[in-house]
Amino acid sequence: MIICDTGPLVSALNRSEGRRHRFAAELLARTARNVVVPWPVFVEVDLLLRSRGHTGAAVTFGRALLDGIHRLEAPSDNELALALDLADRYVDARVDLPDLTVMAMATSRNAWILTWDYRDFRTVVLRKGHHWDLLVQESELPQP
Repeated sequence: MIICDTGPLVSALNRSEGRRHRFAAELLARTARNVVVPWPVFVEVDLLLRSRGHTGAAVTFGRALLDGIHRLEAPSDNELALALDLADRYVDARVDLPDLTVMAMATSRNAWILTWDYRDFRTVVLRKGHHWDLLVQESELPQP
């Protein structure tokens, strides 16, 4: 199982990102049914696409989720509690709720994380010595 953050989804929908677009689109197509999109991530993707003038892509993405291309899921109460606990612990890091939800859902579901937001996922740790299991390392990510 893969819990997906906003960046890879936006890249997969945005052809202007060139090599990163192709990389994200191919990766998400290969792993489609194993990808969980948390509700806060879906909302963030929609807001980002619309703010950049890509309303059609936002609607297409929403319909793809509705069709089951990826699994749109809400965090459980325990996952939300963990996300909020991490938010309290890392208040100065300014990590947003979508990222914290990805972390919490990946922890409770023993899942991989797909993100381009390496800074936040290096900053926040669940416990000393624990780092998130990232599907793509920063060195593997093509530049746009």
